[in-house]
Amino acid sequence: MLLSNLSLILEGGGMRGMFSAGVFDAFLEKELVFPHIAGVSAGACNILSYMSGQKGRTRRIIEDYVGDDRYCSVKNWLRTRSLFGFDFILNDIPRHLIPFDYDAFYKYPGRLEVGTTDCGTGESVWYTQMDMGRNFTPVRASASLPFLAPIVHFDKRRLLDGALTDPIPFDRGQRAGYDKFVIVLTRNKGYRKSSTVPAALVKLWYKHYPLLQQILAERPQNYNKQIEAVEKLEQEGKAVIIRPQQPLTIDRLDLDKEKLLALYDHGYDCGLQAANKIIKLNYK
Repeated sequence: MLLSNLSLILEGGGMRGMFSAGVFDAFLEKELVFPHIAGVSAGACNILSYMSGQKGRTRRIIEDYVGDDRYCSVKNWLRTRSLFGFDFILNDIPRHLIPFDYDAFYKYPGRLEVGTTDCGTGESVWYTQMDMGRNFTPVRASASLPFLAPIVHFDKRRLLDGALTDPIPFDRGQRAGYDKFVIVLTRNKGYRKSSTVPAALVKLWYKHYPLLQQILAERPQNYNKQIEAVEKLEQEGKAVIIRPQQPLTIDRLDLDKEKLLALYDHGYDCGLQAANKIIKLNYK
């Protein structure tokens, strides 16, 4: 079913994104197709198998490779300055280990927008599925967390985590002409971001990027402002928000396979439960 009047909005969250992966497989189960998708960080990573129509693929990656050093490890960081092995995740797995259906992905009947942050200008920069090639470099950039991954050079820009500038990018849906949204979050209701990275560390690590320093300092306020905005949309009947139903005991770098699989299953259940609300909102 093509949901012609809805934009799908995706939060990041590192390994908490396994909740979203479960939601996306529920969408495939219910044959829900969105004409517009805007995602950042883990949300952008995990939506790919939904767009290629490969239900269960992300769950299989969790089962088979999350414990693999090539997926995420200090060894990766020492070798490449990236905790996550993006070459392994975005090239080896989809091309050789758990094949990705590139043809189906590019034939998806909707538009994907993946957000990144330009470290030099401080602006949010967006790419579509037509910009991905076979290396998915914009997705790599969107998921490259500060301090835990190097800056990605692409499109004559220096890019990092898209969630830094636009953590819940409903405004991309608005710019695309939509006024109703399905929003997938990876934190429970009531969560607000309070902590930030020490300013001294930010200035030392990113000394050549003053605008990025400002973005990192303002990140909690930016996140909380966007949460309040989407909750207002929900109250007005313009959005269906899908999120974990209790505070998570998992953080963005948690590699406990059983906890990740349980989180995926929880997301799957939440996605199924939201299906009728989504269909009603589309025709409202």
